[in-house]
Amino acid sequence: MAEKHFTGLRAKMLVVVAAGMILLFTILFLAARMVLLDGYSKLESNKTVIQVNSAVTLLKEQTKQLDGIVSEYAHWDDTYQYMIQPDSRYIESNYTDGTFTNLKVKAIVLVNSEGEAIYKRGFDFSTGKLWPIPKLLEQAVSKDGLFLDPSKDHLSGFFWTPEGIYIVSATDVLPSGGNGLRRGTLIMVRHLDQSLIAHVEQIIGANLTIEPMLKDRFADMQQILANNGVVVKPLSDTQVAGYAMIKSVDEYANLVVTTLGGREIFAQGEYTLSFLSWATSIIALMLAGISWIFDRMVLLRLERMSEDVKRIGESANTKSRVRKLNGQDELASLSNGINGMLDRIEDSQYELQLEKDRAQVTLEGIADAVITSNEAGFVLYMNAAAERLTGVDLSEVKTKTLWSLFRLMAEDKTTPVNSTWLTDSYSVLEEVILERADGAEFVIRKSASPLYDSDGNTFAIVTVLHDVTMLRNLSNQLSFQARHDQLTGLINRYEFDRKTQIAIDDAATENRIHCLAYIDLDQFKIVNDTCGHMAGDVLLKQLSNHIKAKVRSSDTLARLGGDEFALLLMGCDLDKAQEIIESLLQVVREYRFTFDDKVFKIGASVGLTEISPSHNLTLSELLSTVDSACYTAKEEGGNRIHVYRSDDKDIKEHNNQLEWVSRIHLGLEKKQFVLYIQRMESLTAGAELHCELLIRMQAMDGSYYPPGYFLPAAERYHLMPIIDRWVVGEALSIIARKGASFPYVCAINLSGQTLSEEGFLEYVIEQIKLHKVNTSRICFEITETSVIANLNKARQFMHALREIGCRFSLDDFGSGLSSFAYLKNLEVDFLKIDGMFVKAIVNNKIDRAMVESINNVGHVMGLHTIAEFAENNEIINILKEIGVDYAQGYGVAKPELFE
Repeated sequence: MAEKHFTGLRAKMLVVVAAGMILLFTILFLAARMVLLDGYSKLESNKTVIQVNSAVTLLKEQTKQLDGIVSEYAHWDDTYQYMIQPDSRYIESNYTDGTFTNLKVKAIVLVNSEGEAIYKRGFDFSTGKLWPIPKLLEQAVSKDGLFLDPSKDHLSGFFWTPEGIYIVSATDVLPSGGNGLRRGTLIMVRHLDQSLIAHVEQIIGANLTIEPMLKDRFADMQQILANNGVVVKPLSDTQVAGYAMIKSVDEYANLVVTTLGGREIFAQGEYTLSFLSWATSIIALMLAGISWIFDRMVLLRLERMSEDVKRIGESANTKSRVRKLNGQDELASLSNGINGMLDRIEDSQYELQLEKDRAQVTLEGIADAVITSNEAGFVLYMNAAAERLTGVDLSEVKTKTLWSLFRLMAEDKTTPVNSTWLTDSYSVLEEVILERADGAEFVIRKSASPLYDSDGNTFAIVTVLHDVTMLRNLSNQLSFQARHDQLTGLINRYEFDRKTQIAIDDAATENRIHCLAYIDLDQFKIVNDTCGHMAGDVLLKQLSNHIKAKVRSSDTLARLGGDEFALLLMGCDLDKAQEIIESLLQVVREYRFTFDDKVFKIGASVGLTEISPSHNLTLSELLSTVDSACYTAKEEGGNRIHVYRSDDKDIKEHNNQLEWVSRIHLGLEKKQFVLYIQRMESLTAGAELHCELLIRMQAMDGSYYPPGYFLPAAERYHLMPIIDRWVVGEALSIIARKGASFPYVCAINLSGQTLSEEGFLEYVIEQIKLHKVNTSRICFEITETSVIANLNKARQFMHALREIGCRFSLDDFGSGLSSFAYLKNLEVDFLKIDGMFVKAIVNNKIDRAMVESINNVGHVMGLHTIAEFAENNEIINILKEIGVDYAQGYGVAKPELFE
């Protein structure tokens, strides 16, 4: 029973607490005692050092004070004169008994430069009697004495004699300016008598003695004192002494300053230590009482609870519980918590069994194969999906390893994969092919997760196999579709760009030459428009098969979109490439497409360029050049090859226009377009004022490009609707801002592309309403050729805007083939006579007749006429003779910024 109690938690706690308290208080007491004694000792030592250093400092101050007095007397001119010619009056007036008393000196000696004392007197100012100069001091101030060293102009310090210790200061006698011959030495002696020492003792608060350094007395501290150190020694429980050395004028007779003070700090430390001992004992008794209370309130009850827990742990009865403890404290709560935990454990075991059953059902129902194996690889468990995937039952494999059930191969179906891949959770190989014993193959992915016991050791591995065979087939199909054209089966633009980049890199690194061709079908749109897009698709499939049959196996044919194809010819120079392309063109020329009893003949325009190390073009630059060459071939009539060369003017013009397309977009974005106004001159009296708005584009240097630079590119690449929208919005905004002060009818130019654009009419009406401009001041100017090309839409556009008050002017009239025939079908207000007739009207009768004819027809129809290119007064005068209403040109006014 005793052994049981000794090994119990209660006994151990009591032993640990008791031993811990004893050890703790012992360590604390010893540490506190050591720290306190050390601290008080340092305080005492520091106090003594301060006293000693203060005493030394005060004594040295006496030396400095005497040095100042002697230096002052020695540099008097009277003193200097006395040394040259002694005069008793100097002595009588300057070295009286009062002088000795005031200066607190006991001897004054004046020695001439030959070492003879011409004045020497000792006087004890404390008794008022003569004072005999000690023998050793007499010798030191005599000729060849210590204080008459001609090599030193000043000497002072402490001097010991058997009669006492003195402060002696000797200074050469010089004129007051400090320059002149040395005439002798002035020596003053101050006695360190008991009154001076008492004064120092009062300041430092300790007894003071000064004595010569005797080797037998100070042998143990001589080295420390010689290094200007301070030695502190406790002499008894009530006294402590401090020692420091003061150097004497005679280096062989140094002095020791000794202070003797009380040990009040040490006594305070002893008292504090005694108090600490009693306090520690009282605290120890209090902790012992607390330990007894802790034992009764905690340990005893905890011991009983431990016995109950041990009994429950050894019992198979899950209904057992610990005894309930009385009270509302934590131990009572703990006993209730343990019983509650046992209740929950009982419930959890039931729930765990249910969860196990559900997990088993889930594993059996999931689609992935789940296999559990031990470290040796033997199968412990397989779900139904694993049995289906491997083709074996769990009952058949419990004595077999996981690796013996099937064979694993890489995706190339030739390279075997080690079966340990199934249980390797760190393998970088994501997918393998699983081949069953019956020959069936599956593409699988796996995840392997080790199972660890409580010690962190692996005891089993769970492998999950996911059958991705269908997903892989779908992925391959999607990958093929992503790289190939769905209609023709040829590779698409993305894949072709990748192969072309490979060819560019190969040309640069291997110094080889390849060629690239763009093929654009001619007359393909006719098939689409005539028979529909389905027929066009059939044509593209048939023709691509014909072309593919003639292409070399090393070359790549691609459909880029619509009726555009591309051909990459590897290892082929331009001459050979032209032969191959010409043969393909012949295939296209001979091809006849039949659909719904209709037969179509088509052609192809081909751009060809070379990929070589000398060209050093990027992919985008290369594609741009071959596209330009293809465009040039189509512009030249189609059904031909155009080879790109760096000096090709047609391609340069095409590229220049492409560059202007980019500039136009940037100009619109950066607001680089501005409007100019060119005023017209009325050639008839009382007519209203007219002007035309012209567009300009700002260059990088701040100048402005005229429209001839960028409008051709805008026309060709269908950018005119965007530009015209900007012109209309900007013009109406400025006109609205100027208000009634602006008297002109403004002509705003519109292109043929804009007239046929859906929504432009609505945009114009919206802008007019937005800016609230007077529509009678707006005149839209359209060219004769654009009206003829879009006659119906032009008439609808003009009619709608005339309904709200706008007017129209027909520009470049006379340049078309059927100008007069169309004029009667158009609702216009002004005719602008083409400038090609006006500029030569002075010298060319035919041009004058044409102008007269157009002017007469216009007036007959009730229209006003405007003549362009009125460049000088001679032309303007002829126009007046003819009867033209308005003249426009540099002879009238130059364009200026409209803002």
